[in-house]
Amino acid sequence: MKETFQKAILFLFLIPVFFVAHGYNENFGLISIRDVCVLLLTYLGGTLLLFLMFFLFFKNSPKAALVTSYIMCFYFFFGALHDFFKYHHILLHKYSIILPLFTLTLIATIVYLKKSSKNNSALILFLNTLLITYLIVDFSGIVWKAVRPTADRLSVYQFARNNSYQPCKACKKPDIYLLLFDEYGSSVSLKERFRFDNSNLDSFLISNGFDILKHSHSNYNITAFSMASILNMSYLKGIKDPKACTIEDFAFCQNLIRKNEVIKFLSAQGYDIINHSVFELAGSPSEVDQSFLPLKTKLISDRTLWEYLQNDIGWEFYTGRFKVKWLAEKLLLRDHHNNNFLLGQVKKESALYNGRPRFIYGHFYMPHPPFFCDSTGRLRTSEELKNLQKKDYASQYLQYVQYTNTKIKELIQTIKQNTHGTAVIVFMGDHGFRQTTNPGNLFNYFQNQNAVYFPGHDYAALPDSICTVNEFRIIFNTMFDAHLPLLNDSTIFLTNTYKFSQ
Repeated sequence: MKETFQKAILFLFLIPVFFVAHGYNENFGLISIRDVCVLLLTYLGGTLLLFLMFFLFFKNSPKAALVTSYIMCFYFFFGALHDFFKYHHILLHKYSIILPLFTLTLIATIVYLKKSSKNNSALILFLNTLLITYLIVDFSGIVWKAVRPTADRLSVYQFARNNSYQPCKACKKPDIYLLLFDEYGSSVSLKERFRFDNSNLDSFLISNGFDILKHSHSNYNITAFSMASILNMSYLKGIKDPKACTIEDFAFCQNLIRKNEVIKFLSAQGYDIINHSVFELAGSPSEVDQSFLPLKTKLISDRTLWEYLQNDIGWEFYTGRFKVKWLAEKLLLRDHHNNNFLLGQVKKESALYNGRPRFIYGHFYMPHPPFFCDSTGRLRTSEELKNLQKKDYASQYLQYVQYTNTKIKELIQTIKQNTHGTAVIVFMGDHGFRQTTNPGNLFNYFQNQNAVYFPGHDYAALPDSICTVNEFRIIFNTMFDAHLPLLNDSTIFLTNTYKFSQ
């Protein structure tokens, strides 16, 4: 056995297995086995390809495996290494230092192994033993968690978890559209903070029979948390530290969104659920890809070198002399293309009818940054998007609001025309514009756009200062006589420690 472990290059393929297994163990219950397998096969394929390249150079399997392992370890564990150096104020965290240093040590290792006649059996034995030990620990943890599963750390209040919804047989059941425009601040807040006149949109909404809830506000200031709250008609429990929300908190929110109370309630009323958003809903997956790999595997892959490069210096690949055109088009403009696709899908959906009532959820990352277009609809270049200065941030946002308004008008007009005005339309932002003009008053983070259209124009139950956690409670009480109690108003300011666009 020992002789086998001294010769077999098991460690080469155990490295990606350990990296994925460890990440799966840490985030057990948040990532499907299917997604984990896709990620693992991707990493194994990359490792094998790199090994074959070095094997052609060395003509020696152990040497090729050692060099490949050195590269893959740097790639997989770069995040932990970078954060350690940064936390302890060691200059090695700078890319201008750590990347050249890695390159030099890699070259030195290749040269040494090329000239060396050693068989490196002791090192191979050590690596095989170490990784097998680590894998035993992680697989034991996975089995333990599978046998003794724990409840999700993040949950909603008891009311939502235990409610049993009864269908209203005598109620009218029109189609319901939720049109969510990300980071759209209320017209009142834009007027107060930036002297921006948004009356053109307001007049359009009023002329189309909407009730504008001028002083509406969200209960959370980050999209995933706000949407989990809105769609579950409840506050969230289990956020360990509101001042340091983690990627795991985001993942738990996505679980809550996927199996939310709004779609449970509407399913009980006989509604079909149509999803044209960036989020997954139970039985209705998102139509758009946000990355090459499944989103939830970012809980594992976000610690790799590639993810750190994209987050920290990715702009260098989108602009300037290092610009890679296809990469800029694919990644930088991805959300812009997603927005146009989803807008088109909701328009198409409004022209369809199969005899059953439908809930159509459209979620668009606009006027959320990046501010892809100016007020005329001209698509900004990648250089312009990179060079938007913080002092111009608000003005660029307001220009993008004007562009967004044209899309909103087109969408609402299409829905009303195709449904002959019989559909309920909820048009809202998930939170306000997140640039404060007064650090002592963060309420503007929560001041969101909010307007509702009922075919019968009965808006008596909708308060002007509604908080979004009560939005669907009031709508369902009005439409289905649901008798859902309203929750006390509260705003929870969250700080995000993860490099996340939401």
